[in-house]
Amino acid sequence: MKGLQITEWKKPYKFSTDIPVPKIETPTEILIKIAVAGYCHTEMMVQNGEFASRMKANNGLPLIPSHEATGVVVEIGSGVTRVNVGDRVASLPIKNTCGECNDCKKGLVKYCENADHNGVFANGAACEYMVADEAWTIPLPSSITFEAAAPLMCAGATIYSGLKVANLKSGQSVAIIGVGALGHLGAQFAKCMGLKVVCVDARQAPLDLVKSLKYAPDYTIDAMKGVEWALQEIGGEGVDATLMATDAIPAYSYGLQLTKKHGTFVVMGQPFDPIPIPFNQLIFRNLTVKGSLISDLESATEMVKIVAEKGKYHINIVKAAYSFFLGIEVRTKTYPLEDIKRLMQDYHKEDHAGKLVLRVSDNV
Repeated sequence: MKGLQITEWKKPYKFSTDIPVPKIETPTEILIKIAVAGYCHTEMMVQNGEFASRMKANNGLPLIPSHEATGVVVEIGSGVTRVNVGDRVASLPIKNTCGECNDCKKGLVKYCENADHNGVFANGAACEYMVADEAWTIPLPSSITFEAAAPLMCAGATIYSGLKVANLKSGQSVAIIGVGALGHLGAQFAKCMGLKVVCVDARQAPLDLVKSLKYAPDYTIDAMKGVEWALQEIGGEGVDATLMATDAIPAYSYGLQLTKKHGTFVVMGQPFDPIPIPFNQLIFRNLTVKGSLISDLESATEMVKIVAEKGKYHINIVKAAYSFFLGIEVRTKTYPLEDIKRLMQDYHKEDHAGKLVLRVSDNV
């Protein structure tokens, strides 16, 4: 099969046409013919070898990237009961949790340290066929395109989990710092939850994007104008919770100051350097700091249902062109698998907004 491979850490992807098609090895695995694979910041971390120490001995290089998978089921294991051959599906990256560690026994299976993660520790979706775990696979409603579904499997599932962790009630306020792939989805989910939404970014392109959405935020804030200006704009003492969807270290100080006293600060960004949290934010302002991993299957399925119900849209998709929707919008720009170099160049452009995805197969 054709696909992309990491053959050496910190080196460009290799496009190959002779990769062996993977085989199902356990009763609960399924084989997916990939339609669309997502690309995000984590891909760069994987490419740089930042997760290499967590790879199992039977994985290693070469490694197929992309942890956001969508496609059609072409084969199922003997123990699979939830999906059938021919189903349109999307797959979260986690697979083969052990069921024996403390987290698995407590029902916290997404934290299983013995699990594989497609596109991170094990082969991912930037290829024609990928093995996934039925327990982390979601049937796709016909109203959701593969282009829209792929970003939901990490970007969407991560920001949705962050909103759950923040545990806000309708009418409360949330700030989303970093309005990229996660942020533009989180703003819409938050509005559908009845929250007052503040979106903050240092670039104008993503702020313009979220302002154009049907479920647009209540405020779009240019971070370069400073936190005092932001507090004046939104009024009051700040927001009830802040979701950090960026790895930019200066943004963390900004987000802490934007969060009102006794509020909640949720970390999803993965910066290289330690996150600075001054003691006064914890002691004198009584902020609660939490981390948030990707959604579990139940929450991710709930998120997909919301997109299906709120995202009634017309479709206009061509290669390397934006997709426009009339409900909840997953703004994507689509590239052929072979055009990965141009995708990565566009990812780093100042005017980049939304989500970039790879169209792997057209005949699905």
